[in-house]
Amino acid sequence: MTNSVHDMGGMHGFGEISREENEPVFHAEWERKIFGMMMTSLGPFQVNLDNVRSRMESVPPTTYLKLGYYDKWLITLEELAIEKDVVSRDALAALMAGQDVQLTRDVDPFPADGMLAFLATGATAARQIETAAVFKVGDQVRARNLNPGSHTRLPRYVRGHLGIVIADAGGQIYPDTNATFSGEGPERLYTVQFQATELWGNEANPKDTVCVDLWEPYLEAARTP
Repeated sequence: MTNSVHDMGGMHGFGEISREENEPVFHAEWERKIFGMMMTSLGPFQVNLDNVRSRMESVPPTTYLKLGYYDKWLITLEELAIEKDVVSRDALAALMAGQDVQLTRDVDPFPADGMLAFLATGATAARQIETAAVFKVGDQVRARNLNPGSHTRLPRYVRGHLGIVIADAGGQIYPDTNATFSGEGPERLYTVQFQATELWGNEANPKDTVCVDLWEPYLEAARTP
């Protein structure tokens, strides 16, 4: 859910963020394999990236905080395989114990050449929309104080705060509906710049800013007192 532990931006108490110099894409071979498994499972499992993100956000907080990045991917893949009746939970437990297991049913793999082409070129989330932009570059806006019950890309730390529109990316797939298979529902996407002092008070560096990509339904016109 949107207000779960995954939304950690601006939160205190987790210590410094350690930055690894020359960090590799994968720290272990199993991470590379999990990446490949996830990318090739989206089609056969009939899910999309927003739905997968929503599933990861539903991992219990005490478990979520103990897991690394690709551990969360693995748990999500396991739950998807169970949900799609590819393997049973008992069979997964047996596999973890080193036993051979039989899949409940076969799943047609995504062609390797097609996946390589996808990874090389990517897939756009841009979509045509007919409605005119509500905001323009230079407008002052406020991130709405929303608390949806499912996936959203509106981080808590910007809700209720003022920012300036600095870019308009046009129509893009709307994650809030895409995550629940309610349709792509494209909405206009803006880049909004927030002053650090607006987000975290006068103790923040007044020279610092934070830019966040926010869909139009997340925003409202700034009201003058």
